[in-house]
Amino acid sequence: MFQLTDITKSFGATVALSKISLEIKQGEHVAIIGPSGSGKTTFLKLLNGQVIQNSGSYSIAESHLNSLSNKNLRRLRSEIAYIPQDLGLIPQLKVFQNILLGRVGKHSALGMLSKFLIPPRKNLQHIFSLLQRVGIPEKMYHHTATLSGGQQQRVAVARALFQQAHSLLADEPISAVDPARARSLITLLTEIATENQLTLVMSIHNVELAREFFPRIIGLKNGHILFDSPEASTEQLEELYHLSESELVEP
Repeated sequence: MFQLTDITKSFGATVALSKISLEIKQGEHVAIIGPSGSGKTTFLKLLNGQVIQNSGSYSIAESHLNSLSNKNLRRLRSEIAYIPQDLGLIPQLKVFQNILLGRVGKHSALGMLSKFLIPPRKNLQHIFSLLQRVGIPEKMYHHTATLSGGQQQRVAVARALFQQAHSLLADEPISAVDPARARSLITLLTEIATENQLTLVMSIHNVELAREFFPRIIGLKNGHILFDSPEASTEQLEELYHLSESELVEP
């Protein structure tokens, strides 16, 4: 599904990713772990086509992104659901309206506007079933701003499912919830990915949850892949999170 070869991405003088080479197959569940600033968000945005590498080769389902027209790139990106750290919801809209926006990349602007203003009955029925799946069907017509953080996360998951994508990327989806809700959300995401045969790639700070729920763990540090294994060993984790002298802050 995702094929990266010698990928390097820089922002000015800052190298976010360096010589990244890996393959993620359709249906895999992959956790990306590493300290803050290690390149996890950039990595996910690159997978989603939001960020373009400075060098190296990247393809999705054998389509090289550098060779695609803007129209085809937009179509390809519409097939990859992405849940950013801030969830990307519009607080002023109702829940069902935020979910409708999951298909914004699959329609023309005029076509999307008509479906947004007068949603087809089948779309509303589909949205209700998705909200049932994520456990908040009663919130369908509520304004998103009135929902708790955990409920908003579930709206973001429902929106990703409504997008009818082949892959789901999630950037630190449990960073703002307590441990019990974090486990509940990870369980929901992995179950949904399995049910729908989605490729799931998630950045996560909680190493124990990464070990418990993901059969493949990639450790990123300073833009480099430190390890890519079925289980992050104690030694690998010590190296991943060890601070060098230059990173230590004097008291």
